[in-house]
Amino acid sequence: MINRRQAIVGAGLGTSAALLGSVAQSANALMPTKRSGTTDIDKLDKLETMIRMRSRTDGEISIAWLDAQREFVIDGEIIPFCKLNSLVISRCKKLEPTIAVLDTIEITYYCDRNTGELLETATMPRASEPVAVPIYRSGPSDISFNKSFDDWEWHEPKNKGEAAAAFAPPSWVHLVRGIRDPWVVGNDYYLRADEYGSVYPDRSKPASGYYREFIVWKATADAVMQSDSPDVPSDYAYSAVSAFRPWMKMQGIEGHTVENGRGQKIRSNSELPPQLVKLLAKHDPKALDDPRSLFK
Repeated sequence: MINRRQAIVGAGLGTSAALLGSVAQSANALMPTKRSGTTDIDKLDKLETMIRMRSRTDGEISIAWLDAQREFVIDGEIIPFCKLNSLVISRCKKLEPTIAVLDTIEITYYCDRNTGELLETATMPRASEPVAVPIYRSGPSDISFNKSFDDWEWHEPKNKGEAAAAFAPPSWVHLVRGIRDPWVVGNDYYLRADEYGSVYPDRSKPASGYYREFIVWKATADAVMQSDSPDVPSDYAYSAVSAFRPWMKMQGIEGHTVENGRGQKIRSNSELPPQLVKLLAKHDPKALDDPRSLFK
């Protein structure tokens, strides 16, 4: 492996040609390829395949976890903030050739990035007083997908009160979602889904917030090709950019947050990360004991 310093020094010593050859060779190894015997993989419907990787197509619930980091970006400075431990429970309510709808519940805990303990208060960058750090609970809520979704939705949290307003008050949201062309490397199948949302409490005025997320789902090509299976075992890489949330009390400060992490769709709660299990058992035990009841 060539590190960045070696690359710079090597170029200065006249080894750039060898270096470029090495880079080109590495790049070729990562180029999307077609596996022999899977020529029909391009014929799979992207929307249905994404639902199979993200949830299930038979209406049963699916469970996924996310382990990520959040950082602030202010005036070009990157300021580490916290660790995110998330649980996502979903079920497919509708699956048609042009649209799918997932009923989704999300619970996210903001934790100390070193100890993993739940944050109850935190001092934001450039602030002198700590603020309360809420637990994010969303849903059940319908999330619509198609191969290229562009629409306006009225967002009003089902859970009323201060906790809901701390994340997003009732607003119009302009949503753009897309599913990109899949690629295959060896027996690994990748499918990227991304989303952009702008928040407008008043549609006659500029947006008050935004977020942009990218998710790359990964499964084995063999599993994806089993088109009669409603569920494809998968994991995913996650990254996002978003405006400051109301609970952060960052009014008047220019900047945003960034997140990155990884997660996995699992078959049972026994596969959840231990730290997430600990948090759920204390704060949201029903999500562990009877997740189906959360949709009632």
